[in-house]
Amino acid sequence: MNAIPRYTKPAVVLHWLIAALVFAQVTWGWAMQQIPKSPPGMRADAFNVHKSVGLCIFALMLVRLGWRLAHAPPPLPAMPRWQMRAAKCTHVALYVALFTMPIAGYLGSAFSGYPIKWFGITLPGWYPKVPALKQLMSDVHLVTSVVLVSLMALHVAAAVQHALRGDGVFARMTFGGRASPKPTRSIGIAAGD
Repeated sequence: MNAIPRYTKPAVVLHWLIAALVFAQVTWGWAMQQIPKSPPGMRADAFNVHKSVGLCIFALMLVRLGWRLAHAPPPLPAMPRWQMRAAKCTHVALYVALFTMPIAGYLGSAFSGYPIKWFGITLPGWYPKVPALKQLMSDVHLVTSVVLVSLMALHVAAAVQHALRGDGVFARMTFGGRASPKPTRSIGIAAGD
C-alpha cells in the first residue's frame, strides 16, 4: 500500500499551536464571565489577556492562511465523496470562524470606548464609542464561539475516528516522515461516491 504524505512541518506546527491556543481561549473566555465586575481590576485584566491572545490567534491565522494558499495539502486517501465534501466544508467553516471571532472581538472592544491593550501595550485608538456596534460585535463574537466549539467537536470526532481506523488521514497532521495506513476492509463504497 502506498504511503500517505503528511502536511508540511510548518502547517503541522501552526495547526497544533492554534488548536491549543483556541482551546485555551474558548475555555478562558467562558470562565472569565464568572469574574465579578467589582472590583474592576481583576475582570479587566482577564479580558485584556483574552483580547491579547485573540489578537495572537488572528495573526497566526493570517500566517496559516498564507501558508495554506502557498502549499497544497496532501491528497486524501480514497474515501466516499460525502466524507471529502464534509471535510472540506468543515475546514472552510473553521477558517471562517477563526477569523470572525477575533475580528468581532476586536471591533466589539474598539466600539466599547475602552482602550485595547495587547499584553499591557495600549494600541492606537481609531474608533468612537458606538454602543450599538459594540453590542452587535459582541453578539457575533458570542454566536461564533458556539459555532466554533461545535465545529471543533465535529473536527475532533472525525480525527479520532480516522485515528482509530488507521486510514492515514489523522497521521497527515502529525510529525514524522510519511504515514502508512493500515489495510482496511472495504465497506462497499467506492472512492468518489
